[in-house]
Amino acid sequence: MAERRSEWRRRWRSDSGTVTAEFAIVLPAVMVLALLLLTLTQTIRTGMVCQDAANAAARDLIVTRGKGDPQGLVHRMAGPHTQVKLSPSAGQTAVRVSCPVVSGPMGVLPAQVHGDAVAILEE
Repeated sequence: MAERRSEWRRRWRSDSGTVTAEFAIVLPAVMVLALLLLTLTQTIRTGMVCQDAANAAARDLIVTRGKGDPQGLVHRMAGPHTQVKLSPSAGQTAVRVSCPVVSGPMGVLPAQVHGDAVAILEE
């Protein structure tokens, strides 16, 4: 019985460094995965804000009959670094909003996300 205990203690002592080595190997991979998930979440959030800003600009064009300030509205909603492109055509105006995204690790994520909307102007 005493021999079994000493053998078990010896095995436990020899395995104590294994946990530390496994932790040191796994930790960087978990950190990279967490960082990638956080930046992906931020990119998705920015895309949703960008789409909402494009929708609001199109709604503003409809309500004000093209006399409003859709660019100012977009800048208030999505930030001053956003770009707004209005493309009027027969009876409608296409709104494209481009929002910059914070660059992620290894350049995996896009540098910009876009939101598109169309305002149909009735006469």
